[in-house]
This record gives sequence, structure tokens and C-alpha cells, in this order.
Amino acid sequence: MPPHTYHGYVSNYTLSASICHQPYLQGLHGAFIEPVSVKWSGHLFPIFGGSKLAENSEILLPAVMYYKPDPRFSTSVRQPWERKTDTLKWRGVAPGGRNKVDNWKGFHRHRMVSMLNGTQALLLPDNSGFIDIASLPLKAYNLSTLSASKNVPPNVALGNWLESFSDVAFTEMHCFPLDTTSTCSYTSYLFSNAETITLSKYHKHKYLIDVDGNSFSGRYRDFLLSGSLPVKATLFKEWHDSRFVAWKHFAPIDNTFLDVYGVLEFFLGGWDGVGKGREGGRDGLARRIAEQGKKWAEKVIRKEDMRVYVYRLLLEYARVVDDEREKLGWVGDLRS
Repeated sequence: MPPHTYHGYVSNYTLSASICHQPYLQGLHGAFIEPVSVKWSGHLFPIFGGSKLAENSEILLPAVMYYKPDPRFSTSVRQPWERKTDTLKWRGVAPGGRNKVDNWKGFHRHRMVSMLNGTQALLLPDNSGFIDIASLPLKAYNLSTLSASKNVPPNVALGNWLESFSDVAFTEMHCFPLDTTSTCSYTSYLFSNAETITLSKYHKHKYLIDVDGNSFSGRYRDFLLSGSLPVKATLFKEWHDSRFVAWKHFAPIDNTFLDVYGVLEFFLGGWDGVGKGREGGRDGLARRIAEQGKKWAEKVIRKEDMRVYVYRLLLEYARVVDDEREKLGWVGDLRS
């Protein structure tokens, strides 16, 4: 239970994205295991970027996919909460770095898909040497799904529960070297490709899990605007991070994903243990957070907000690089 959590749940979202605070994540995230590319320099110079690690010093700009219309990252189609299904949805590729036969088990998206796949939990209790759900350290989370199912193995209890609401799958495996069939010989026993879906279809679901790819997730802005509840884990900072508050505008999860069962059970309810379904959820609270996030996002991450942010950023950058920066812009200069 690291210091950024309270009883295992994220209480300090800023600290939860700090790799220096959690050095063990170097083996649990593709960006540190084997990133797609690495460039370095011995010289100091400014870098503008759409995201950065918390410890890095890039100057953040709104990402291009947030500003330029792209159906992969934004849609104007919305659905009211009462028309959404009580389910969680995720589709995506398996990037995060160069996943190879000897390193893919450390990659964050592979771990997320395995942990949220009910069929995998039911049919592969030990997941063939990958994620053994039955041995995960989950006691601290007091899952009613497990306590109500004392007579069945943990993987069966969690598998039945996950199958009642969770639909997560890869659409392409992106192994290295790249397989022309978009699959991976070394993960085909565990993962199969599903059909890609449009963002508008995501909005039919109340819960949208969002995790890093090679860097930040380009769908986060749309998820905030969707009226569904984003369930978010990331190690990357974006230009708008200070404008959103964890547990008020979205539901944060730890980058180990160990708390994901507890967070989802809190909102969706736990498995009743007798096969009748889920009970004890907090749909009203989930809706409140989702609608607060949507309402606030419509005020602070519009295209107008991006333009104002960039304009003010460039004004400040011009001041910083000006040779007269020590006195540039001070009101006292205008009096002389």
C-alpha cells in the first residue's frame, strides 16, 4: 500500500503518476521495459510535447488529435446515462513499447486485458504463467465478490463477476517483429483479436477504462465529454491535468491495476455468489461523477480553451527567451 493510496485506493492522483515514487513500475509499464523509440541529447534545449512523464520537463501543448477532428479520438455523438448499459468497454491495440517474446508479460495493456477478461479468469486459472488471479494480493480490498463466493475458487468468482459487465479485448497485437496477421505467435494462446469499434459505440457503456499506450491515451478527452465514467490510470501528464479532480470528474486507478476490482465493484456492485447477478452498486454516484466531469470538460477543454492556453504559453515563452526578460512586462516599465 504505497503512500499515494488510502487502503489501496488512489488518494493522491499526482503522486500516483510519479515513477520516482514507484520504482517498481519500471517492470510493469512498456515505456520503461522497451519503448518504441528513445532519443537523447547532451545539450539543453526546449521541447514542446503533448504529454510527458511527471519527472520530465517538456513544455506541454494540447495534443493534435484533441484539436484536429479525427474520428478515432473524438465524436459529437452522446448518449444520456439512462440509455447506457451497465457495462465496461475497452478496445485497443497492444502497444506501449516493443513487446517481444521475452518481455511482453511486463506490459501494462496486456496485464489490464488479462485482469478484466472474465473468460480468461474462468478457463485459465493460472493464465499459463501470466496473471494468476487467484494469487493476486486482493484481501485488503475487501471484495464482496470473493466473500460471497466462499465455496468457489477466486478465479471462478471473479470470472463470473467480470463476465456480467466487462468487455475488453485487443484489436491488434503489435508484437515485435511485427506479424503480418496482426497477431502474435507468443501470445495467441491467451489473446485473440476483436473487432475495432467506433467512439460512438463506446458511449453506449457507462464505464470506460482508459490506460496508457505508447504514451498518453488520445481518447481521454472524448471519454470526459461522453457522459460515461472514465476509469483512468496513467503515468503521463497532459496540458489539462490540473483542471480535473480525481473522484470528482473521473475515477482514478493505480498503475498496478490491483485496485481496479474494488473500484468497479464499488460502482457496479459485487457478484452475489449464487449466480443471480450483481448487487450493492452505486449507479447514482457513478452518474454524478460522470456528469460532473462532462459538464466541467465542456467548460475547460474546448478548442477555445486550447487556443487561449497556447497563446498565453507562447507569450510566456517569448518573455523567457527574451534578453530583456528580467524586466520585460513589468508594469513599472510603462511609467518611464
